[in-house]
Amino acid sequence: MAEVTLITLDVVLRVSAISFLLLLGILIVRTSSDRTTGYLGLWSCISGATYLICSHMFLRDFFSATMPVVFIFCWLGQPAVWLFSLSQFQDKFRLWPWPVVITVLYFSLSRVHYGLLENQEWWLADAVWVIFSLLRFGLIAHMVFVAWQGRRDDLIETRRKFRTLYIVLVTLISVGITIAETWFEAVFETGGKAQALPLLLSTAMWTLSVILIWHVVTLRSGILFVGGKQMRRGQSGPQDPTERHDVETIKGLIEKDKLYEQAGLTISGLADQAGLPEHRMRRLINRHLGYRNFADFLNHYRITAAKDRLSSIEDRNLPVLTIAMDLGYGSLGPFNRAFKERTGLTPTAFRKKKLADN
Repeated sequence: MAEVTLITLDVVLRVSAISFLLLLGILIVRTSSDRTTGYLGLWSCISGATYLICSHMFLRDFFSATMPVVFIFCWLGQPAVWLFSLSQFQDKFRLWPWPVVITVLYFSLSRVHYGLLENQEWWLADAVWVIFSLLRFGLIAHMVFVAWQGRRDDLIETRRKFRTLYIVLVTLISVGITIAETWFEAVFETGGKAQALPLLLSTAMWTLSVILIWHVVTLRSGILFVGGKQMRRGQSGPQDPTERHDVETIKGLIEKDKLYEQAGLTISGLADQAGLPEHRMRRLINRHLGYRNFADFLNHYRITAAKDRLSSIEDRNLPVLTIAMDLGYGSLGPFNRAFKERTGLTPTAFRKKKLADN
């Protein structure tokens, strides 16, 4: 009797979670300010819903006619969540080439492992299983790293708060599923002693879908799911005289006092210099100067100054590293990456081109 109750509860939670996830996917598409993020969010939600189906024997039988399509979404569930996380938390996110290459590699390894080599007594089967398992945990680790790494510089307060919740919920569920499938393989069982694990999975997915729907409905979701594109600079000027004064103070510290040249400058450090609370500093830079990330805000001024220095005949023999250090960079690597991202050229190539033109 107890076993029947657990199975029934599991089915009810799964069907409810499937409905909530599909609704969540539609809401993300409708409210996202970036099309790529919206569609990746929908893909993630569909993959989560199909996973609840393909990991349960009764639901697999019920949806038997559509199982070929269901399995494709199910197999690609983890890359879908990973890509959506990158598009949500990584500014200037691009699908091509590496995210697509890694997704194809993941899908190929999963099909080789589960479709051809599973339960085979062969060294190649063991090697594929190890590589596939490392890739699975690697995607989770990278997803968490990206979400956590940008938390300090994130200027969108709703997204900044959402990062922590997202990291905790998605990581726990992703790690739990991966561990269960990798070592126990009991998540696909539907009876006996193994019933507790599928019920735990369905409960976790149901809870995740409800919490995310609540955030989409109650928060400013158009800002929450912003995607990887930057806002237009100076998109809206402040109407309030106090805000206008504060924005001019920030611009004065950066443009006139050149505070961007200070190595290791943080949002809290700039807020102290301006005499403003940190949360207000974040809001003003984001809302009225059009930046979503503090590092990008600094890089805009630093790279602009760097282009002037590299184009100067007087500074033609000055090492690129010296220019980078003068502009607040701690090393050459971050400077080179930021410069090429904005100009399409390395600093050295840019200097040669400008000096040749002059």
